[in-house]
Amino acid sequence: MDRKMSKGNKLRYAGIVIFGIEVIGALFLTFILIKFPVLPARFMALYILICGLLLGVTGYFLISRKGFKRKIVCMNVAVLAAICFFVSFGYLEKTRKTLNSITGDTGDNPPDKIAVMVLESDPATVLKDALGYKFGLQNSIEYEKSLEAAGKINNTYSVKLDLTAYNTYSELAIALLKGEVGAIIIDSSFVELVETYEEGFADKTRILTELELNGTAYGIVLTPTPSPTLPPNVTPTPTPEPVPSGSAELRPVVMPPRDSKTEIAKNYFTVYFSGIDTYGPINRKSRSDVNIVMTVNPKTKKILLVSIPRDAYAPIPGVSGGSYDKLTHAGLYGIDKSMNTLRNIYGVELDYYVRVNFSSVEKFVDILGGITVNSPANFKTGGYTFKKGPNFVDGKKALTFARERYSFASGDVQRGKNQMEVIRAVINKMMSPALLTNFGDIMNAVSGNFQTNLTMDQLTSLVRMQLDDGAVWNIETYTVATKGGMNYCYSYRGSKLYVAYIDEKSADEAGSKMREIMEGR
Repeated sequence: MDRKMSKGNKLRYAGIVIFGIEVIGALFLTFILIKFPVLPARFMALYILICGLLLGVTGYFLISRKGFKRKIVCMNVAVLAAICFFVSFGYLEKTRKTLNSITGDTGDNPPDKIAVMVLESDPATVLKDALGYKFGLQNSIEYEKSLEAAGKINNTYSVKLDLTAYNTYSELAIALLKGEVGAIIIDSSFVELVETYEEGFADKTRILTELELNGTAYGIVLTPTPSPTLPPNVTPTPTPEPVPSGSAELRPVVMPPRDSKTEIAKNYFTVYFSGIDTYGPINRKSRSDVNIVMTVNPKTKKILLVSIPRDAYAPIPGVSGGSYDKLTHAGLYGIDKSMNTLRNIYGVELDYYVRVNFSSVEKFVDILGGITVNSPANFKTGGYTFKKGPNFVDGKKALTFARERYSFASGDVQRGKNQMEVIRAVINKMMSPALLTNFGDIMNAVSGNFQTNLTMDQLTSLVRMQLDDGAVWNIETYTVATKGGMNYCYSYRGSKLYVAYIDEKSADEAGSKMREIMEGR
């Protein structure tokens, strides 16, 4: 009898311990669901009801002194429930931390980095090897940063660099290629720009090192190299400069009234999608090759995507002093400069931004299980075949579709339309149950490849809204008309580049369409 009582007590004590673990697991999961509120109110109420019933039933039998068989069954149920509680907590907490890491970006630009470049064939392997070289830098764009880098080298190695200034990045690149200088000091953000416009530069040069700047003044004052002596009666040809003819400041805009700018699940908002033409780390200044503005009205369930070619020709407020430049170049000065340029083009305030790179697109689409895009024509590119009409694509194929332009007569214009088609397909897929079943995986996929100044609370409010009503959204697209030509650009002077002149009526039409969405029309 005493032995039976001992067994019963042991089982009861074990049941109490298991129940305690189950309760702790439930408390952990409830805590994270309150801290990370992705569930709509009705789902949260259902969870609390089921959780309460489960704990009540298992607790009654596990704490009770009677019911041996039922106690065994409840112990097994409680163990499974506790495992589910803790696993769910871990999944949600990891998702919350990931989402928190990619949202709420302040928009501050990363620390400035200046590259020291030499020819590919140069024997120098570290900066110290090149200290005796003649160094070149340019004196028109980001000149002060180049001087700071030169001063930092002087200060670090107790040397005085032999410096020569050039008027443009083009002249600087040519000077290195021709051997006029042994090394050049150049803003790292502009390296890819030089590689794009100077034939052979990418293959014939390499970055020796990169210096991170902190705004320290080293007292270097450098005057440009004087023009060479010319024969009598010969007039030197000046370096062509873009002529300021646009606004150097932000134009005033009037937005339709809304109750709150931050409650995006209840009020309209705008988002700038910036796609940088690179793989790897997202936190770097780079040209923005994708420039799409999304206007969202959660009340009417309408979304408008507006695209404009990357070569759109416009002033960069706060940078170019009214001189015109390519829209894609604005990204070299920070995402805020791209947003300001588009604000002036459309006459509409841009509330938020989302910045992605190639790595983001591939991973995001794959996690969603693929998407269906509509192709405007039959074409082949990158080893893939696309047929006119619907095409189911994985991440790599989606990226290939979004990047292709040579298969279309309209080039960049059609590429912009295809990029909007990819975004439309992604949004539609996310509005399906894929959002709920893959939310954590989606967040993990974009970690490190995605930046936004939307907050975690704002994004979870949208998720909660969609899970609650399951509404179907109406997504429209519009492309701003442009006309190709050649002209001088602020960021890369010295020769004319291909640009896309903006049709002002079309840009105004884009702004009007955005306001229609905002106003619920």
